[in-house]
Amino acid sequence: MPEIVRVAGARELALVASQLMRAVIDHAIAQRGVARVALSGGSTPGEAYRLLAQGGLDADHCRWFFVDERCVPPDHERSNYAAAKRDLFDALPVTHAFRMHGEAGAAAGALHYAELIAREVPRFDLVVAGIGDDGHTASLFPGTGAVRDPAPVVAVQPGGGLEPRISLGRATLLAARRIVILVGGAAKRRALAQALTAGDEDAVPARLYLAAPEATLVADEAALTPR
Repeated sequence: MPEIVRVAGARELALVASQLMRAVIDHAIAQRGVARVALSGGSTPGEAYRLLAQGGLDADHCRWFFVDERCVPPDHERSNYAAAKRDLFDALPVTHAFRMHGEAGAAAGALHYAELIAREVPRFDLVVAGIGDDGHTASLFPGTGAVRDPAPVVAVQPGGGLEPRISLGRATLLAARRIVILVGGAAKRRALAQALTAGDEDAVPARLYLAAPEATLVADEAALTPR
């Protein structure tokens, strides 16, 4: 079960999450000389990334990776890389950012990224994650079987008119030294309650974090308060 940090609202969520990320990154650099961080997309982490970019982060010793990506070009408005560049990378002297090649297609992009992390990442120091209002996390969507795929990086066809995706697999996510999960808003309330209750992971892929050895959930009152 993840440690739960309850915050009042969106601003405090971003602040607390950025402080947690910074502490994990600083510790990794102090212990191993480098911090390997996997970033999630979506609307929730953007403000936390902007706060993280302020205040003297040792970006020279950070290696930035991605939890998932849509199969779109890197400058597309729905690209997770484009969002991270806007919210984080443009404010830092980033020299080591390893994007997922969504424009190559899900299968080819997943294979390429699996080969990349096999070379570059013995283990992620930090994974920044979220939970969708349907219970998905990363791009492991309900009913697709993606959360059961043993591959380190998986190609996902979410359906419902959504783009194909590339996503870190369950085992890769759970191998991280620390996972910080950000959840905000009443729309996430039902999915979060399900994610914190044991059951079928394919129905609610975010349940995978129940098996995480080191995970912290930062959630606001709206997401945590029962109906």
